[in-house]
Amino acid sequence: MGKRPTPKKRKAKSHGRTQHSIFLVKEVRRLRNLQNSPYGGPVPPRDRAKKALNKITRVKA
Repeated sequence: MGKRPTPKKRKAKSHGRTQHSIFLVKEVRRLRNLQNSPYGGPVPPRDRAKKALNKITRVKA
């Protein structure tokens, strides 16, 4: 018979919040770097009406 695994300690709730805040800091930094990059071109405008038309597959008579 194998040994039973040792019980692990529960992670504190605050640890999850800390983890998330660290993730947000990194994400904001990443997006800001992308925004200020000289290699990024201008973003084309979003045309929601055209996108909605493309989703229509059939017209009810």
